Amino acid sequence: MSSDPDSSDRQNEGELARLAALAALDVLDTPAEREFDIIAELAADRFNTPIALVSLIAADRQWFKARVGLDISETARDVSFCAHAIEGDDVMVVPDATKDPRFADNPLVLGEPHMRFYAGAPLVLASGRRIGTLCIIDRRRRGLDLRERRALKLMAQQVVDLLELRRLRHSQQISQIISETASDAFVCTDSDSRVIYWNRAAERMFGWTASEVLGSSLDIIIPDRHRRAHHGGMSHVRATGQSRLVGRMVEVPALRRDGSEFPIELSLGMWNAGDDVHPTGFAAIIRDASQRKLLEADRDTTRERLAEQVAAIEVSNDGVAITDTVGQFIFMNRSHAEMFGYADAAELIGMHWSNLYTPEARERLEAEAFPILNAEGRWRGESIGVRRDGSAIRQEISLSLRSDGGLVCVTRDVGERHRSDREMARLREQLLVSQRQEIVGQIASGIAHDFNNLIAAISGSAALIVADPANGARRQAERIEKAAANAASLVAKMLSLGQRTPDNREIDLAAKIRNVVELLRASLAPQHSIVLRLPEEPITLIADSTEVMQVLLNLLINARDAMDPDQPGRITVGLERLLPGDPAARPVIGLRPVGPAALVRVEDTGSGIAEQALAGIFEPFRSGKGRNGSGLGLAVVKSIVEAAGGGVAVDSQPDNGSRFDIFWPLDPPEQSRLPTMRSIPFSNNILKGRAVLVVDDNPAVVDVLTELLEGAGAEVGPCLEARDALAAIDEDPDAWALLITDFDMPGTNGAELASQARRLKSDLPVLLCTALPEQYGRQNSALHSFDAIIGKPVSLDSLLAGAEAAIEACAARKAR
Repeated sequence: MSSDPDSSDRQNEGELARLAALAALDVLDTPAEREFDIIAELAADRFNTPIALVSLIAADRQWFKARVGLDISETARDVSFCAHAIEGDDVMVVPDATKDPRFADNPLVLGEPHMRFYAGAPLVLASGRRIGTLCIIDRRRRGLDLRERRALKLMAQQVVDLLELRRLRHSQQISQIISETASDAFVCTDSDSRVIYWNRAAERMFGWTASEVLGSSLDIIIPDRHRRAHHGGMSHVRATGQSRLVGRMVEVPALRRDGSEFPIELSLGMWNAGDDVHPTGFAAIIRDASQRKLLEADRDTTRERLAEQVAAIEVSNDGVAITDTVGQFIFMNRSHAEMFGYADAAELIGMHWSNLYTPEARERLEAEAFPILNAEGRWRGESIGVRRDGSAIRQEISLSLRSDGGLVCVTRDVGERHRSDREMARLREQLLVSQRQEIVGQIASGIAHDFNNLIAAISGSAALIVADPANGARRQAERIEKAAANAASLVAKMLSLGQRTPDNREIDLAAKIRNVVELLRASLAPQHSIVLRLPEEPITLIADSTEVMQVLLNLLINARDAMDPDQPGRITVGLERLLPGDPAARPVIGLRPVGPAALVRVEDTGSGIAEQALAGIFEPFRSGKGRNGSGLGLAVVKSIVEAAGGGVAVDSQPDNGSRFDIFWPLDPPEQSRLPTMRSIPFSNNILKGRAVLVVDDNPAVVDVLTELLEGAGAEVGPCLEARDALAAIDEDPDAWALLITDFDMPGTNGAELASQARRLKSDLPVLLCTALPEQYGRQNSALHSFDAIIGKPVSLDSLLAGAEAAIEACAARKAR
């Protein structure tokens, strides 16, 4: 025996296939059949043996389909000689079983029928499967010459032919039964389209009996207008042996005996004689398609009508429900269920309508609405419903009476509409007031900044004149200095004009985004859409609700206005939580928060922003909308986000849309603030011999600060751009004892400059000198970026006090 696993697997597969082939013959355990008995008798007579068998080898036994000289019908397979014979294709001959080691101890040799001689020819099917043998057995020793072996093999082939013929007859009987009992017509013709078979279903379908049509042309069921095409098609099939209708179900018209025409479904097959490619006959299974066509037409019409009605009802914002004759719901759309606080309308199916209304409302409907409904078939009015949580809901109701006595109910939440209108009006007013305040504040801030720079130059010059006793213009300089002080006071009052006190509270940022999106959605063009990508977990921050809404609304309005209303467009609003170290774009304005932050991303598929215009988009009164824009939207965004200690990053290209990333710190804003230096005691020698960098985009301010600092003994490095200051620090970090910088500068603002400078020298004190000290003194970005702050116009006293405060604060920070 082979130890090869693959060989064993193949043997097992071959045995399973052999047993399947035997089972397909359906011959095991069947009664004796004369034709098989005759072959067994002929074999016994031809070879002069007392025993001859037609033996079939099953899984665990051998069964005899025909037997001569043996009374038993089967034996176990493990004692079978035939089980060995089927292992080869030739006749197996055992001259003397007592001398053959395979069979010497076999009970059929030692006992009845005392086998000595055995010869078995395998029964080999056309598939090559060997299912049994035709064998002859003798009780004496003998041999079998080649001629005899050939004769036994031919007789075995006759057994195989009988088995195949038996299976064919059995299949024909089954086919006949199926054909005669089938509801489909079964029609066969010869190659010339003459009918050779016509079952009972064909008689019923076409009205002709089999005796009337057998031998007739198939033209009797083909309409006149199709006969020529049919004849041409048949000629092509006869010539080529090919038809594109074979194996397909086709629909064609047919004729009944009375001349009426009707549609049929026809599946066609054909057969050949031997290896001839030309068909000798055709068979068709035919089904009357009349009823199906009618049902399909009616079904399609009904389906279309119902689909339209159901679709309209399901997408309706109004609630729609239907009751049966006793008032129980049998249909309800989503809006109706949600109106009463149910997520699934199925929960209400079978419930009585009265369960959804207050007792007073039920009594009123039954007393007032139903009499009118029964008389006129419809009623409309208002009532009070009850939500699942017990809260009341004011509704507008339209009732219609169905023909079977049920109701069709259409409801609308009137209370929700009123509340929504009031809330929208409140939000619009709130945003309008806030926008006005921001506009005034931006205008005031812009004027105050420039005005304070002027005053700084005037007052600084006056201070220099006063400091020189020899100067004859002392009295005039004192007047200039007094006027400058009055102007600074006026500027401070102007700055307070547009400022509002933030009302910081905990805000669910995802909920706020949804609210703002709903405000904007109604103003979108039909081709435009908004996609929300919000996290499942809430992200909360401490901020002013109105300011957050202003930032979101300004960004979304800009995104909407950037898209062509006549072209498809999409706005995507995303929200995610950022932890320290998470990769993200570098802010264009403001700072990336040090701690955890929320990233709000607004993207659009609009016109985008040209590279040369990106640098100025956050400046006040700079708009890309022409006369339709105030130029304050992004300036407001900048002001609010920077005040919160956050930043904004922008990515945009012409014709490829824009993306704005807002970095909003999640840590609560610090309550402390940088002190402004007024009359704080200081040391006159604090800057003597020290090197100080001065950065301001106003040359006059730089000149005044330089002269004041040099007068106090400092060595000054004046810079009009942040990059010059950074280059100086990078060249010699240890040379500089103090950095004094403005905040609002083109390119890099003061907070960014301070951050970059500290990367070059971590212990460098930074003093903010700004025209808006009150505003920046409250900002998170200033608290983290500067050591002290002084306001413009600058006096020598405030400058020295601020410098000393910055140096001391830096030293304390370094000590921690």
